[in-house]
Amino acid sequence: MLDKINIVALFVFAGATMFSISIAQIAAGIGGVAWFCKMQLTKSWKEQSWFLGFPVVFYLLACLVSVANAHDTNYSYPELKKILEWLIFFWVVNCVSDNKTRDLLSTLLIISATFASIYGFYELFNISGIISEWDTNAPGYRIEGTMSVYMTFAGLLMIAGMVAIGKVLFKRPKENWIWGAIIIIFACMLLTLTRQAWFGSIMGVGFICFVWEKKYFVALVAIFASLIFLALGPMKSQLRSALFTEGSTGIEAIKFRLGSMIDLSGEHNTFKMRLELWKVGWEITKDYPLTGCGFKCVDKIHSKYPEPTGIVARLRGMHNNYIQLAVDTGILGLSAWIGIWLCFFRLLYMHEKMRHDSSSKWLSCGSASAVVAFLFAGFFESNLYDSEVVMLLYFVMALPFAGSDKKYFLTRKY
Repeated sequence: MLDKINIVALFVFAGATMFSISIAQIAAGIGGVAWFCKMQLTKSWKEQSWFLGFPVVFYLLACLVSVANAHDTNYSYPELKKILEWLIFFWVVNCVSDNKTRDLLSTLLIISATFASIYGFYELFNISGIISEWDTNAPGYRIEGTMSVYMTFAGLLMIAGMVAIGKVLFKRPKENWIWGAIIIIFACMLLTLTRQAWFGSIMGVGFICFVWEKKYFVALVAIFASLIFLALGPMKSQLRSALFTEGSTGIEAIKFRLGSMIDLSGEHNTFKMRLELWKVGWEITKDYPLTGCGFKCVDKIHSKYPEPTGIVARLRGMHNNYIQLAVDTGILGLSAWIGIWLCFFRLLYMHEKMRHDSSSKWLSCGSASAVVAFLFAGFFESNLYDSEVVMLLYFVMALPFAGSDKKYFLTRKY
């Protein structure tokens, strides 16, 4: 019975994570309780796989120390509940017992992301259009889709899209229908106008190209290097006039957002805003270097670090995972968090190296590229604190270590 409850919970989670965080959390909670009950009834604690257990525990300890030394402990400690989201990783690793279930879960995720993207298109076209006038005062100016915030929606599409690309390129036999899903997912993500998700996706695709065919990776790097050179040099004025055009159609909105990515010193981009946030974050980190000032401490201390634009007082966040963690948890927390990802990539590399065949390479590449996309997007957004995004990320991270192959690695130490 507990096994059946877990299977249902896993599929509900995979299907609901693109639509409702409440349903996804309830499914994960029920599945987690069923998993713990099974371990207790069967006395099988030692038989469980605890990949990444040590780095996650170190990060948890760093967070506890940070909260204990926080500027306002009572205000910071409720955020510790986000650490529980890591249980999703261990739940999936230990409760997905066969490759068929694992593959079906990934397929369901891709299908869910496709339908969520279609809803995003409906939301947009219900208000305006891509080539018609785009009402910038309307709620759907930036697609929020099935989420309440466009950045969250874009982050979910980014992760699901990486899994889809890994599956369509590496899985055998091929599933060509996924190409259609990829086009729909990334087109919708483009229309969210969320540049950090665009950047993360570019880096994730670059990683997949490096693994797939290095010549395509070299070509991709050459193309982007050439575009950056032209955008910052010989064609700067032409690009500015082409991208920063008057009008309010959807296409022009996309052009404007693309233009603001390369106009690092111009009036049109938010890079200056982020620089102001990062400067204040650096000042806070210098005052609380080792353990930080505690989660959400900027809410309490931002008045001590005045800056002319008032952006810190308004946003109270750093728009950067790394600076945000340095502020909240200090060098200890940031180092422990980075250690998790170093261990993840090393573990994934060793995992693939020790497999008996390459039938699951698609999942490893999809999972790794999703993490790459998340980490690079985190340079310009604090997506670490977005529960919807990290819950899906931990779910996707766990899939390569789940299934039938897991038994080959339980007795090995690496």
